Amino acid sequence: MKNAATVFLSALVAALLPAGAFAQSDTYFAGVVQHPATNIPPTRVVARYELPRMPGGVNDFSALESSNGVDVMLMSDHGFIVTGRLRRGYGQSIEAFDVHQRVPLLDENRVPLHGSRRDAEGLAIGRDGRIYVSFEQHNRVDSFARLGAAAESMGAHRDFERMRAGRGMEALAIARDGSLYAIPERPARATYGFPSYRYRNGEWTGSFRLPEDGQFLPVSADFGPDGQLYVLERERGARGFRSQVRRFHIRGRAITEPQVIMRSEFGQFGNLEGLSVFRDWSGGIRMLMVSDDDMNASMRSEIVDVAVNR
Repeated sequence: MKNAATVFLSALVAALLPAGAFAQSDTYFAGVVQHPATNIPPTRVVARYELPRMPGGVNDFSALESSNGVDVMLMSDHGFIVTGRLRRGYGQSIEAFDVHQRVPLLDENRVPLHGSRRDAEGLAIGRDGRIYVSFEQHNRVDSFARLGAAAESMGAHRDFERMRAGRGMEALAIARDGSLYAIPERPARATYGFPSYRYRNGEWTGSFRLPEDGQFLPVSADFGPDGQLYVLERERGARGFRSQVRRFHIRGRAITEPQVIMRSEFGQFGNLEGLSVFRDWSGGIRMLMVSDDDMNASMRSEIVDVAVNR
C-alpha cells in the first residue's frame, strides 16, 4: 500500500499540471508522424507517386538527383540511370513521369557493368555536370564525364577494401566548395558513429563522423540549397521500414549536433533510399526521395516529395 505522503504528492502534482501533461501522444501532420520528445519540426508530404515499370521491368532505384523537383535523374542498383521529367498538377501533385533516357553505367572499357560490380548506391552531380557514383559491393567511387561515358577511377581510401560487401559506400554528396563526401552504410571497423570520407584535390581523406541514432543506418545524403548536409537514414523492422532525415552543418572535419527534420512510422513509406534537396518557387526547402522495390512484387518504387516547414 502506498503511504499517505506518496498519495498526497501524486495528487498535488496532478492538480498543478495542465490536463494532458501525462499523455504525450504522437501527433500527426500531413501524413508524417511527429514525436514531441525528439523535437521534430512539422513536415508536409506534398506528393507521392508510384513509378511505372521501367523498360526491362527493373525499378530498384537506390538514388535520385534533382535541382528543381521536376527534372529528375534516377539510378538503379542494377547499374543504369534513368532521366525524365515529373509532370506536376494542382497543389504540386505528381501526375506522371516522362522518361527521357535509360543509360547503362559503363566500366573503364565502355562495357556495361554487370554482376556484383554494378551495385550502384550513391549518386552526386558536380556543377560541371560530372556524375559521381558509389558502389557498395566492390567498394569504390567512380566518376563519369557524362551519361554514357566510361567510368574513371577516383582511387580509394585504405578503409574502402575493409568494408563489408553490400554494406559499404552508400551515400554521396557534393559541398559548395566542390568537395565530395562519401558515407558507408556500415563502418569498416567497430567505432563510434559512421565515418565519412572526403575527396578533394585528387585524394581521399577521413572526415567527420556521423553520430548514431538507434538502429537507423545512412542510405543517402545531399547538401541542400542552404548549405547544410541532409542525411536520409533507414531502419528495418518486422512492420517494414521507417525513415528519417537529419541535417547538419559541416565545418572542415567537424559536424554539428543533428536536427531531425522528418521521421516516418514503420511501413508508412517503402524502402526510401535516394534523397535530393531543392528550393521550391516559394523559397521553401523540399526533399525528393525515391524508394527501392527490391525486385519484390509486394513492394513498390515511388517518389515522395516532402516540404520542410522551417
